[in-house]
Amino acid sequence: MNMVLVLSVVFPGLLGICMFAGRRSESDPSLSYKEIVPGIYHVKGMRSNIYLVAGERLVVVDTGMKGDGEKVLGVLENIGRKPEDVSHILLTHAHIDHMGSLAYLKEKTGALVVASSAETDFVAGRKKTGSMGRQGIGGLIFRMMLYIMETVVYPYDSTTVDIACSGGEELSLNGPVHVVATPGHSMGSLSYYLPDRKVLFSGDALTGVPKPGLPQQMGCADYKKALVSVEKISELSFNLCGFGHGEPVLSEAGSKITNLIE
Repeated sequence: MNMVLVLSVVFPGLLGICMFAGRRSESDPSLSYKEIVPGIYHVKGMRSNIYLVAGERLVVVDTGMKGDGEKVLGVLENIGRKPEDVSHILLTHAHIDHMGSLAYLKEKTGALVVASSAETDFVAGRKKTGSMGRQGIGGLIFRMMLYIMETVVYPYDSTTVDIACSGGEELSLNGPVHVVATPGHSMGSLSYYLPDRKVLFSGDALTGVPKPGLPQQMGCADYKKALVSVEKISELSFNLCGFGHGEPVLSEAGSKITNLIE
């Protein structure tokens, strides 16, 4: 199919989805979050999931789109916590639907940002996320859509990474948090594993849409590496898996992920 024809037919539709799909009408934060297990909250952002891990410290995993940060602060108020209780924000990858409210939440909470050492330029705004690799013609269209998203529809506010990780690090945040390099969806994708609680936050290394599954090839920078990352994830022992998109799996998540690659 002619490339011009593909772009003229598909791109406007994708842009429309980008601008309007997933928008939520709830103004009350209580309508868009749930405590999925004691101390872990699932917040439904405009386009993606945000997670809060509560303890002596409060940790935020991903920040959603621009505008979702206000929802997160509303959830904190609802659960009786203050913005300054947030000590760290863990970024799974530097795509606009996961870091859109990063600068806002960092400013409001004073939290330290943990992100991939390979993606600090994107967080800092020195590079556009639309320049990240995507596979195939579909990936090219997706990159163009992302460029418009971050420059026109939802202009990205840059910020800085305080703790740059490449995988293999262990953070002490209400117990150990292992930083797991899971490249493929983006080349710097990270997952966060809480071994004491048997919890994994996978970002987009896995998907929950429409059900738990492998990452979509069109959205990947390197699909072969993405599948290797799924194999790495399957070697971990976890019951709960929080995806970047879709409903989290709350029990026997590890075995369900292993079944995907068998």
